[in-house]
Amino acid sequence: MDKKINNWMTKTLSFAGRLQLINSVLSAMHIYWASVFIIPARVINDLEKRMRRFLWNVGNIGKVKAKVAWNDVCLPKQEGGLGIRRVGDVNRALITNHIWSILVKRKSLWVQWIYDYKVKDQNYWEIQCRGSMSWGWRKILSIRNIVRSFVWKVIRSGRQTNAWSDNWCHLSPLRAMITPRRIANAGFNLSSSVADLLDSNGQWNWPQAWYDLYPVLIGLSFDMPNPQLQDLTVWKDLEGNQRHFSSLEVWHNIRTRDTPISWANMVWRNVRAMVDMDTVPGSWASILAWMEQHSNSNTLDRVVCKLVVAAATYFIWQERNNRLFNRIHGSVSQVAEKIKHIVQLRLMDFKLQKHVDYNRVVTRWQIPARALNEDPG
Repeated sequence: MDKKINNWMTKTLSFAGRLQLINSVLSAMHIYWASVFIIPARVINDLEKRMRRFLWNVGNIGKVKAKVAWNDVCLPKQEGGLGIRRVGDVNRALITNHIWSILVKRKSLWVQWIYDYKVKDQNYWEIQCRGSMSWGWRKILSIRNIVRSFVWKVIRSGRQTNAWSDNWCHLSPLRAMITPRRIANAGFNLSSSVADLLDSNGQWNWPQAWYDLYPVLIGLSFDMPNPQLQDLTVWKDLEGNQRHFSSLEVWHNIRTRDTPISWANMVWRNVRAMVDMDTVPGSWASILAWMEQHSNSNTLDRVVCKLVVAAATYFIWQERNNRLFNRIHGSVSQVAEKIKHIVQLRLMDFKLQKHVDYNRVVTRWQIPARALNEDPG
C-alpha cells in the first residue's frame, strides 16, 4: 500500500480521484489475506491510517487534516458516507465464509479436519475458547457472537438442529434461558436435537414444571416434522428475511449503520434525479434532458456529454464560490448559457467533420458554419 501511495503522490489527483483509487485499489489489496485469517488489529489500524492520509493529506506524513470523522466516511453513500469499507468489517465478513462452511458441513478436507480435531462432538456455538488452542481457530471462534443472530435453522425433521444452541424458533437460543443443570435434570443433554424434544404425536416433552418456570414455552409450536427430510441452515438479515448467503450479505448486516439520508440520490444518481425538471428554466432543462438521453450511447453524443459534465462542474463550482465569497448571485439561466457557450467553443476545436454524427451535433448545439471554417489560431 505504501508503494502504491508513493507512486500516486507524484500525480495531480483530485479528491474524487483519490477516493476512487481507495475504493478500487487500496481497499482490494488486503482481500486475499482478509479471506484467509483475521488480520491483527494493529495491522488494520495501520492500513486505514494510510487510507486516511492519502484521502485527506494526499499521502503526506503528519497529522491527518480530516474534514469528516473516519467512521462517517466509511458509511455507504446512501447513509451519508463515501462508500469506503472498513477493513475490519470486510475481514469479518470474509472469515464468516469459513464459519458457514463449518455450519453447513461443506464437503472439503478442511471442514472434515475441523470436525475431527476441533469441533468433535460439541456444538459449534458452545465451544469454549480455552486451553492449547491455535491462534487462527481462536480468532474464528471470536466472531461467533457477531454473526450468530443471523444464522438460523429451518426445521424439517428436527434431527440436525441442536435444541438448545441453534436458532430455530423465536425463543432461540434456548440455552440462554434454560440452564444446563435444568436440562440435565429433565432427562435431556446439551446435544439433544429438536426431534428429541417431541413425542410420537409431535407434542413437546417439556417437564410440567417448565411451563411455570418458562411460561413462554406454552406458545411454542410448529408443524409436524418430516423425518425423511433434513434441516436447512439459512442466513437471515436484520429484518428477519431469508437471504442467499454471501460475504457481501454478511458485510451489509454486520457493518456500522446509520440513518439513510434524503439527498443521496441527488448527489450520486443520474442527472435528472438531481433537480426537479418541472421547476428548471427551459435552457437548463433541455441540457439535462439531452444528457440523460445520450449519456449511455456510443456515438459522438457521449463525448459531448463528458464536455457538458466537465463544464457544469466547473461553472457550478464557480457560482458557489461567487455566492459564498463575493456575494454575487447568478441565475440558473446564466450558468446554463456559460455551459452551452464553453461546449460550443470546444466543439469548434474538434476535427471530427468526417464523423457520421458530426453535422447533427453541430446543428443541435447551434454552431455557425462560418465558425467551423475559421482557423482556431
